[in-house]
Amino acid sequence: MSKPEVVDALVGMGFNLNEGRAYAALLQSGPTTGYEVSQRSGVPRSAVYGVLRRLVEEGAARALAGNPERFAPTPPDALVELLRQRFDASRHRLEDAITHLEVVQHAADAFSVKGHERVLEEAKRIVSSAERLLVVSGWPRGLAVLETELAAAHRRGVYVVLFSHALLPPTLAGIHFSYALPEARMEGVWEHRLVVVADDQRTLIGATERRASDLAVLSETAAIAEFAVGQVALDMTLLAQRFGRDVSTVMARILGDRVGRLDSLLGAGPAPELGVEHAPPKRRPARAGR
Repeated sequence: MSKPEVVDALVGMGFNLNEGRAYAALLQSGPTTGYEVSQRSGVPRSAVYGVLRRLVEEGAARALAGNPERFAPTPPDALVELLRQRFDASRHRLEDAITHLEVVQHAADAFSVKGHERVLEEAKRIVSSAERLLVVSGWPRGLAVLETELAAAHRRGVYVVLFSHALLPPTLAGIHFSYALPEARMEGVWEHRLVVVADDQRTLIGATERRASDLAVLSETAAIAEFAVGQVALDMTLLAQRFGRDVSTVMARILGDRVGRLDSLLGAGPAPELGVEHAPPKRRPARAGR
């Protein structure tokens, strides 16, 4: 992990930018003075000692007595464990507080999230929530971010089906349907998109262009989940037809009894129509005087 990534990660954990920069500088220098930290980190000299003492108070650094006073970083493993304990304690307090709060149970039928990281964060949440079925369609680079969550779902016994036009890495757990096209060639034709459906209920459909403008729509409406699964099933069916493969077993698993109900209805009425064009009926000319 690079220095900017360390700083970004610390900011994400609640440290301010100067604190993140100062800690990263300490990691790269060991025990050092505030002046040296300022030189290495870009934190202003007028602010650096205040920043370092806040790190000491938060347990991220240690003050070493002497003249001049020096500072050393808390070892990364120890800091991560400290932050984990604090997060767990805060989470438990929140859970306890919520149980004593009168909460109105209401969830929006659909909502949106913006930004590449938020889109993938919600995708991970939905994958992690699956109990029996996951249908996912996307690009390899987007699906790779879900690798850990997909593996955990597979271990839980979730039936995982993945579709992509591009070549999927074998490390992604689940049943693969792929045209195996080079991802780089596809980027000149299609935008990066991601579809995740869990248990025919929870759905994410969004862009994964690695932009702040990436937008995804999330829903817990069964009708939207059914439509999304149907679209992915169509892509899989077209792929199977192109290469002469029978995927009826997989279709039965992801479409459920919808397949059986359709089969039972066929033959009970008029013959199916396959590309039959219908012209509107000719209008009768109006009678004079009317």
